[in-house]
Amino acid sequence: MDKEVLNMINKPFILAVNAISGGGKTTIVKELQRKLPKSKALFFDDRNYYSDSGIEDICKWIEEGADVNKFNLDLLAEDIKKLIKENLNYIIMDYPFGYRHKTISKYLDFSIFIDTPLDIALARRIIRDYSTTSIQNVFDDMRQYLIQGRKAYLYGLDETKEKADYVIDGSKSLDGIVSEIMEKLIHINPAG
Repeated sequence: MDKEVLNMINKPFILAVNAISGGGKTTIVKELQRKLPKSKALFFDDRNYYSDSGIEDICKWIEEGADVNKFNLDLLAEDIKKLIKENLNYIIMDYPFGYRHKTISKYLDFSIFIDTPLDIALARRIIRDYSTTSIQNVFDDMRQYLIQGRKAYLYGLDETKEKADYVIDGSKSLDGIVSEIMEKLIHINPAG
């Protein structure tokens, strides 16, 4: 049997977990990795794809049409290819774009969107990003959110959610979300 065909047969199941900023992607992916045997995780935020792709202002990028393919994700594709060669059952990706990026979509087996209400996502982001900073920084961020930032949240909701294979209520508990994903994985990838 051809080596490439054999690799595709034994390829790990690649799951993308999508959500808006503060939607719970990182926390959920870490918990899934802990629970799924022979799994590894990739985190979109581990690299600076924004500035590496020449995208300095995310709000401007959205106003210009928010073409996700402007992001150069060749390094992420290389990371995926390396993990595919390992003896894994799952690759779990903390990844905002789902199937929308042409370089990455061809690797994905399943895309889950965590549909987190905007108020919960914003509160999580404030807690995550401002736990050791002044209240003035929080006020400045809230002003920016009202002026432009909310558009980015709404954009992420519409495009990625609509193309996802499965949507989960992001206001559920972490255990509830992870259990629902695990149950879904049993049905779509019983060999994993």
